[in-house]
Amino acid sequence: MVTLSLEDESLSINNVDDIIRCVNLASLLEISGWPKPGNIHRSKNFENTRFEHLLAGIAAILPNFKEFCRKTYKYSMNDGEDYSFIKLGYFFREASKEMMKWQKGGNVLFGHILILAPLATAAAITLKLGKKNYINFVFNVKKVIDDSTVKDTINLYEAIRISELGGLGKVEKYDVNDENSIKQLQKDKISLKKIFELSKDYDLISQEYSTGFNIILNEGLQYFFNIFNQTGDINISTVNTFLKILADHPDTLIIRKSGKKAAEMVSKDAGEIIKKGGIKSEEGLNLTLELDSLLHKEKGKMNPGTTADIVAGIIFCALIFGLRY
Repeated sequence: MVTLSLEDESLSINNVDDIIRCVNLASLLEISGWPKPGNIHRSKNFENTRFEHLLAGIAAILPNFKEFCRKTYKYSMNDGEDYSFIKLGYFFREASKEMMKWQKGGNVLFGHILILAPLATAAAITLKLGKKNYINFVFNVKKVIDDSTVKDTINLYEAIRISELGGLGKVEKYDVNDENSIKQLQKDKISLKKIFELSKDYDLISQEYSTGFNIILNEGLQYFFNIFNQTGDINISTVNTFLKILADHPDTLIIRKSGKKAAEMVSKDAGEIIKKGGIKSEEGLNLTLELDSLLHKEKGKMNPGTTADIVAGIIFCALIFGLRY
């Protein structure tokens, strides 16, 4: 059981293989959370994307994470060094290729790729340098993002195209579908952190990059541990954390697909469920099932998919800091 002060915690992992185990398990636990309303989960699919497609995507990108973290571990030498050698954008591109290659359900895990990459590589750095406490991990997460380059942004754009996504919210000047965007990115020297800062008001993942993963590290992780310490139940911890994040932050995927008002209504419903104890209580579980059925009637247009990606990051951090169930 983890104490209530994260600043006192140290990484519970011992090697890069442990990091990969945590990456894999974080994705598996997030998609298995039942019933995360509006998401694909163990008992609900979308018309063209099934639960099994997500499983295939997780298996497909595992070797990419392993190579990525091993490289980071090998070449990390000193505190405060330039981490641009990590090449986040290259990882996004190559992992996206494998995700799309190994299943036919479309983009199933691009958000997981974006969220888990800085966290996993920061864990590798923290482990290599031998300063395994929470504060150093948080510092390394931020520095990995701060040291990103224009080349990372260009590779991010390629990854978005490979994954058949629409783009990053409303970043009009650097539209991913505009052939001139690459030249403009190079001309304006738009690093990965900068492009996410430009889209932070329209996309929760971008907001995480621009704030050093504030929601995951400063809101969600402690809440997750609190629920797990109360219940000892990994599924309740996953779903209640999902509902809490959704209540506090209207899902930006819903906003893009169905509008801000729709997203705010879903957040309000999630907040009411949390007041009932989430799925810890019979009433909360019944309300969650009702919301799940309601959102699924919209055939993916009311899917809080970005919230799910955030939760995958929270679970990963919980695992590297000692969660076992």
